Amino acid sequence: MNLYPTQIFLFLIGFLVFYRINLVGMLTLSEVLTLGYFLIRWRDMVNWALQDGILRTILRAWLIYLLFQVCSDMVNGTLPTDFMRGWARLVFFAVNIAVIAFLSGLKLDRLAAFFAGYALSLMLASYQERNEFLSEWKFGYGPALTMLVAILIGLLKSERVNRIGGIAFVLLGIVHLQANARSLGGITLLIGLLSLLATYFRDNLQEGGVFSVKFFLPVAIAMFGIYQVYSIGASSGWLGEKSRDKYEKQTAGGRNILSGGRMEYTIAIPAILEAPVLGYGSWARHPEYVKKYIYINGIDPNTYDAEYLMDLGTIPTHSHILGSWAEAGAAGGLFWILVLWLALRTFYRMLGHERLPYRLFLLFVLVFFIWDILFSPFGLERRVTDPAMIMVITAMQRLLDTEDQESGLTFTHNRNHIPAWIK
Repeated sequence: MNLYPTQIFLFLIGFLVFYRINLVGMLTLSEVLTLGYFLIRWRDMVNWALQDGILRTILRAWLIYLLFQVCSDMVNGTLPTDFMRGWARLVFFAVNIAVIAFLSGLKLDRLAAFFAGYALSLMLASYQERNEFLSEWKFGYGPALTMLVAILIGLLKSERVNRIGGIAFVLLGIVHLQANARSLGGITLLIGLLSLLATYFRDNLQEGGVFSVKFFLPVAIAMFGIYQVYSIGASSGWLGEKSRDKYEKQTAGGRNILSGGRMEYTIAIPAILEAPVLGYGSWARHPEYVKKYIYINGIDPNTYDAEYLMDLGTIPTHSHILGSWAEAGAAGGLFWILVLWLALRTFYRMLGHERLPYRLFLLFVLVFFIWDILFSPFGLERRVTDPAMIMVITAMQRLLDTEDQESGLTFTHNRNHIPAWIK
């Protein structure tokens, strides 16, 4: 296999994600590379990106998002240190979209170089414990190992590759649950079960959409089954004492696992409803909502966690959608809802194609991306990895369009089919 300069560059961008530098604010070394390249070729990149329907729509939505963020900061009187970081985050996000799109040419084999670099970087950063999160299995070795296994399975030429991958992922999912990595284990188990059903999806997802019964029912049954298995395993102690303690704490007071594990929703949604149009400005600092969050969730105000939240002073959100909506108002939330819709639609279409290149790996990272949009903050590394995932979505839509046209399936799949409100 020949390696090209663009693949090497993309590999380096992925590899340097976890290495940081303080240069007028915190940057990843990946962004130092992308910014330098963007300054040299920015005109070519912008012109190229605007030729693709999905990218053009995303960039338009991003521009509205940025304008709302600026307006929000002006209206709320955001501190200069906060609004400069908030605007810079959005600018670097767009720069990374333009650079990764241009370098990859929306080709999956080039994007694979980025993720190979990212997986290696994640493994090394976990070994070096470059931050406190990577010392945990669910943030470090767990996803790195899963991606590595998925990539290796993608190299197989066997006709039973989906069955082999499905069994491997089910076993890996159990390992993740044993390591108290609940979301990682659930996602891995889900992809494993859906891979075992690859033939069913191939035969039944030839019409309809994301909300069709033939798609939604087996996915919902698989998710419900995983939920029940985890609940029984954690409550009984089969998954270890840490899992049982975590389960009991998060289900106390009649809560379920999801609401107990993402208590930020209890205050983020009411806060957004108080200022739905413009939000609270970059970093959404509002100590009163932090106090309410501590009170509503019964957190001892004298603990380190409570003191840390009060010192930070930002509205707890723990979600791309809610965090962006709280900071930039409606345009921030709707931007990520648009991306979420495109991700869900791509996931649906991928399930209907049994023999895609690196199918297992792409399904895994795509579902992880969907999870992040819903339940993870838009943090520093996400400014690089999220654009790469947007490129995967766009590239996969192109590939699926080509395959559908060659097989005569031209009914509803049009990669430019996007919500009318953003066109």
